[in-house]
Amino acid sequence: MEHRIVGPGPYRATKLWNETVELFRARMPLRKHRCRFKSYEHCFSAAEAVDWLHDLLRCSQNFGPEVTRKQTVQLLKKFLKNHVIEDIKGKWGQEDFEDNGHLYSLQKILGLDSLEEVLDIKLVKSKYIIHNVYSVSKQGVVILDDKSKELPHWVLSAMKCLANWPNCSDLKQPMYLGFERDVFKTIADYYGHLKEPLLTFHLFDAFVSVLGLLQEEKMAIEAFQVCCLLLPPENRRKLQLLMRMMARICLNKEMPPLCDGHGTRTLMIQTFSRCILCSKDEVDLDELLAARLVTFLMDNFQEILKVPLALQTSIEERVAHLRRVQIKYPGADMDITLSAPSFCRQISPEEFEYQRAYGSQEPLAALLEEVITDAKLSRKEKKKKLKQFQKSYPEVYQERFPTPESEALLFPEKPKPKPQLLMWALKNPFQPFQRTRSFRM
Repeated sequence: MEHRIVGPGPYRATKLWNETVELFRARMPLRKHRCRFKSYEHCFSAAEAVDWLHDLLRCSQNFGPEVTRKQTVQLLKKFLKNHVIEDIKGKWGQEDFEDNGHLYSLQKILGLDSLEEVLDIKLVKSKYIIHNVYSVSKQGVVILDDKSKELPHWVLSAMKCLANWPNCSDLKQPMYLGFERDVFKTIADYYGHLKEPLLTFHLFDAFVSVLGLLQEEKMAIEAFQVCCLLLPPENRRKLQLLMRMMARICLNKEMPPLCDGHGTRTLMIQTFSRCILCSKDEVDLDELLAARLVTFLMDNFQEILKVPLALQTSIEERVAHLRRVQIKYPGADMDITLSAPSFCRQISPEEFEYQRAYGSQEPLAALLEEVITDAKLSRKEKKKKLKQFQKSYPEVYQERFPTPESEALLFPEKPKPKPQLLMWALKNPFQPFQRTRSFRM
């Protein structure tokens, strides 16, 4: 794979970044290294990466022989920041790249054992995902329960105006020359002053990781679908409405130019990129990453911002199966059909210990009672089963039989039969003993 020449024009920086990352991933030599008595496969040292990338850039017509080793180190710092490469031990977020023997490997790009590698799991809320899947309109746009989190009416009216231009039925103000530019500036000012980007600060690393998949379009779309389901519903709704407006404006041939210096598509990307994706600690590369992501979003937003079909089908099949299953409890006169599934919630350690200790006692107590009242069991079999139960579940058994007396009531002793007297004794019970005479010969 040779370094293609990237000529002047829009998105040149983005094209250079993509080209360099692609070459680095495809051609950076990987081998086995040892560090502190441990072996690591398919990795490279920082110095090896600097050597290889420095030679690549100096031989490239896009960069030239003037590229210094220090500039190469700075580029590799950005590779590390944006998860092109990663620490061999999986550390991220605090490390810094230096020209030394530290070991690195290529980022797996969502081939992860856990999402903890790219985001804080504590900030992932299941209620957001449930809302984003089920509380949607026919057009697939999220419906908010809390109307205070809606877009302001004047912003929504302005967006509808540009999305449906020149048919602006919502606006009562008379139009004038340059009216559409003022409306666009109003929308841009609102989104530009949001407290955090629509994709949120804590999901920044997750979305940046997906950027490495852009060459595999289908996989990238599926990854973005999942990441967008993690957004707060109000953010997802604002993003959906914004992307729909941007797409309609770009396709509208009747829309007058909104800027003299840029085309409509370029203007959309430059205006809204930073309000969509931005890190909390802004760096110079954020703008480039945001532009790449928004460009991909604009081309695929209808697929990305809908619920993944495979996920939705799997959930619906599972719910349908659970509703068909019926459970009959002992003593019940009717079958109870399972309702819609409930979702997991986090509990405290104390509540967990309580549930572990007492949550299963009710069915065990019912089982014990069933053994006690089973008339088909012989006395010996019942004693044997109770003995086994007492050994396995002493707490439940102790609660049912708190004292030896309560246990003895279950097996009352049978009355002992009186011994039978000899028949001859019954005939003459009080006959005195008579001594007989003996005759000696």
